[in-house]
Amino acid sequence: MKRHTLLILIAVLLGIKSHGQSSNSDNNISISGFNLCKSSIAELKEIAPDLKAIKVEEMDNGINCIATDSRFENGRGYSSKKFPGMIFQKEENSDLISKIRLTTEFIGNLPDGTYIDMPKTTAKDVLKKYPALNTWGSRDCSDYWSLSNDTISFFIRIEKTPRYPIDENYYLDKPVAGIDIVLSCYKKKTETNFVLIPKDPVFFIDSLKVSKQELTKYEPNEIASLTVYKDKNATDILGAEAVNGLIYIETKKFARERYWKFLKIMSNKYLEIVPHPSQEQNVVYVLNDKVLKTNFEGDLAGIDKSNLIDFRIINSQELEKAYNISDKKWGIILKTKVKEKQQN
Repeated sequence: MKRHTLLILIAVLLGIKSHGQSSNSDNNISISGFNLCKSSIAELKEIAPDLKAIKVEEMDNGINCIATDSRFENGRGYSSKKFPGMIFQKEENSDLISKIRLTTEFIGNLPDGTYIDMPKTTAKDVLKKYPALNTWGSRDCSDYWSLSNDTISFFIRIEKTPRYPIDENYYLDKPVAGIDIVLSCYKKKTETNFVLIPKDPVFFIDSLKVSKQELTKYEPNEIASLTVYKDKNATDILGAEAVNGLIYIETKKFARERYWKFLKIMSNKYLEIVPHPSQEQNVVYVLNDKVLKTNFEGDLAGIDKSNLIDFRIINSQELEKAYNISDKKWGIILKTKVKEKQQN
C-alpha cells in the first residue's frame, strides 16, 4: 500500500483530469472585475494610468527555492493605487493576467463570492470558510505555511522553529499574510492531424522513460525530487505526447551519484574524503549556511557550475566551532546563487 502513496502524490501535484472534464482554462475565475487568463496588463494600464511594475515576494517559492511556478512571471507584478491590496502578475510569454496576489490591504470578495477583510483574517477564519483546506503545507525553502488547493492559497508566516511537527493551535489565530489566486492560461491548440493522446502523463525516472506501473516499485522515501510540468511547459519539452503532463523523478541514489560526480571533479580533497557516493558517513553538507540532515539529495543534485559560488571543506574543529557539529570529521560547505528578483 505504501508504494501507491507515490502515485497518489503525483496525481495531487499534477491535478490530473479525465478527458470528459474541462481544464482550468475553461473556467471563469474573476475578482474585482478582472478575469484570470482573459484580462491583460495592457487593459489594466488603460484604466489605471499609475500602474507600475513592482517586486513580488513569492510566498510559496522562497528566495532559496530552486523551482519556480511556470504559470506566471515569478517575482514581478503590477500594482495601482486604484486597486488597493491587489498585485497583478502576468504569464511569462503573454500579457494575460494569470495570478492575483491579495495583500493585507485587500477588502472585498473572493472569486466564489466569499467576503474577506484581510486586515482581520486569521487562519482560523480561512478554515471556517473553507474546511476542505485543512492540510497545512510548506516547502522547506518557504517562510510560510499554506492552506491551498490548485487555484487559491492562503499563506501564514512561519514563526516557530523547528517547523515540524506543526503546532496548528499556535497558528490558528495568526493573520493571513497573503492570498494567491492562480490559473494556468495554456489552452491546447487544435490538432489538424489525428494524434493518439494518452490519458496519463509521461513519466521519467532517473532520465529513463517508464510506465506508470514502474512507479509502484518505489517508496516515497526513495525519491529525491519530483518535477511536474503541465500544459504548454510539458508539450514544449516532449510534444503532444505530454499533453496530459510530464513528470521527472529522481531517486536519492541517482541524485547522490550526480552531485558526487560533480563535486569530485571540483575538488580532489572531496574525492579523497568521499571516494564513493555510498561513503558519506563522515561528512555533513552545509548549503547556503543551512546544515543538511535528511532528504537533501535533490537539493545537492541541482548544483552545477552555473550556480555554484563557493565550495570549501572544513575539518572537525572548524565544523564544531561554526556549526556546533561534533560527530562528523568533515564539513562540505556549499554556497549557490539564489533566484534574482527582477528589477522594476
